[in-house]
Amino acid sequence: MTNVAHDVRVIKHIDGSYNTFANFPTVKDAVDYMRNWNPSGYASDSWYIINADGVRLRMNPQGKLQVFNSLIG
Repeated sequence: MTNVAHDVRVIKHIDGSYNTFANFPTVKDAVDYMRNWNPSGYASDSWYIINADGVRLRMNPQGKLQVFNSLIG
């Protein structure tokens, strides 16, 4: 049996703080999850992905990943 690490996190801005909402083994799995939660767009959304290397990502309005340098602001 393979032990798969779930090092990719989906976080969401909730009530003034960022909270881990779910963990996944791959960024692709996290993106699929995010798209299921918000199929209509991402422009004003507060969902983010942090990959296993600590790189912060978010979805742009076209539904593509982009690097996001800060979770503040």
